[in-house]
Amino acid sequence: MSDSAHLEPPAKKRNIDPIAPTNHPWNLPAKVDLVHRCDRPEDSVLLIPREANLRIGAEAKRVVARVSQAVVAVASIDVHGHQLWRASGFIVEFDECSMTGTIFSSATVAQKIHMFPDIEKIKVYLFDGASYEATIKACDNHWNLLVLSVSFDRSVKTMNMVEISENRTAADVHLGGFMQQPHPACESLCSGDTIIGLGRLSEEPFGLQANCGVYSYERWSNLPRFCHEMQKATFINTYAAVGGPAINKNGQVIGMLFHDLDCTPFVPSNVILKWWEHFKKTGTYCRPTMRVFGANLHNVRSASWLKLPTSLYKGSDGFLVELTSRSVQLAGLQQKDLIVECNGEPVATSLQLFEILAENIGKMVEVTFVKAEDNSRRSVYLPVEEIPEGDFYSWPISQYDVY
Repeated sequence: MSDSAHLEPPAKKRNIDPIAPTNHPWNLPAKVDLVHRCDRPEDSVLLIPREANLRIGAEAKRVVARVSQAVVAVASIDVHGHQLWRASGFIVEFDECSMTGTIFSSATVAQKIHMFPDIEKIKVYLFDGASYEATIKACDNHWNLLVLSVSFDRSVKTMNMVEISENRTAADVHLGGFMQQPHPACESLCSGDTIIGLGRLSEEPFGLQANCGVYSYERWSNLPRFCHEMQKATFINTYAAVGGPAINKNGQVIGMLFHDLDCTPFVPSNVILKWWEHFKKTGTYCRPTMRVFGANLHNVRSASWLKLPTSLYKGSDGFLVELTSRSVQLAGLQQKDLIVECNGEPVATSLQLFEILAENIGKMVEVTFVKAEDNSRRSVYLPVEEIPEGDFYSWPISQYDVY
């Protein structure tokens, strides 16, 4: 038998979807100097984990195999016919009558930047290399979400998205005896649960990337311009996986991947599904704000940058106010106040607060909070506004364009 008989067939004839091997941590440096001033020398550098990604075992491989063909590569094509920006995506809807599929990806792939060629079209690549031109149905630079519509010439697989409930266990050291009750309509996600990130390359052999880690309730970023609804997985993915799905151990999509140097942040499905539902109903994007920036109390307690007395709010959880607009301060809501209810519904996390605000854009909501100075419980009414373009979130897209 000749050597050519052992070669892998061309990508467009491949009927399996193997996980492409990747070397971690690719070409990332061992540490990165931080430019902002730090009080402690150990905070002046960011260490890049050498063993951040867990081994993908047999059970994880079976989960990946069930859903991998719904993971696609996405690329914008410039006027010269070259790939300009590349990302991943996942198919969430497919109509067998019209053979039309709906794909979620990152809006980064459709970005128009001065001094770069114009984008002529966006293409989607399946696991076997078959490519299709896509139509943009929605593109939101605040949430960095892109929705594409594709007319396929075959039936394609889809992925199931589920909302998550940020649950914690008695082993979580920052709870102070408080246990949050799980949201009955959401998939439970606890610190230490397995998360797998999937992505696909947009060139031969259109390989699948799969990175495994665990869910961490630790705060991803304390910068106001970064998405404070973002969740954190401990593995490190590549730039090409941005826009791909974060899945749980059952293969359900729990969010969309982004990129950072020492972990992988992801936007939860809760935000994506509310956003998409709102857009389909109204034709507008869902960008609610009360002009309040903060974090989950259990996240802040684990952050070294904010000195919060452990006795404050002991046995409680909620959304801790860190920055507010002048009008919100005048209404009575101040820094270190703890939001515990909104419109009579309990609030323990930023996701719960977002879901309530998303249903009340253009309306007034009653915000109930606990004052930091005396632990008294008070309420104010605040307007839910649309976030203006100048206040859109910034996004963790690394400058390392590596596979």
